[in-house]
Amino acid sequence: MHSGPRILLWNYTYEEMLVIDAFFQTVGAPEVQTIEQNQGELTVREILFADKRSEKEYALDEKIMLFYNVDPQMIHTVMRKSGEWNLPKPIYAVVTKQSIEWPFSELAEHLVKERDFVKKKMDGQKKHQSCPHSEH
Repeated sequence: MHSGPRILLWNYTYEEMLVIDAFFQTVGAPEVQTIEQNQGELTVREILFADKRSEKEYALDEKIMLFYNVDPQMIHTVMRKSGEWNLPKPIYAVVTKQSIEWPFSELAEHLVKERDFVKKKMDGQKKHQSCPHSEH
């Protein structure tokens, strides 16, 4: 069982993957693994360690980058420098002891809800921090 560090990618185009590959080589990122649509209903563990596919395809129009056993310093490097390469901004997440057992589809939906919740909360805080005399 290969348990070395890997970065799992969801919903990137072929052209985006070419740029990401060059970017990852430049920063020294670990091996990349693409999550295919017919793997969306599999657990993250199955995606990482078994060459399995499902009859059912999963679709979600979000880009997701999952870090498995990746050094925190590398995660920060990838997140910080990806903007310099004009890469699409994904939802970043680290595979945990709990999330490795989840079907990818459930994890993805959870990550989207979490991101939307945080974004809504941040937008609300920005509103309250604006000038109280403005009409917005």
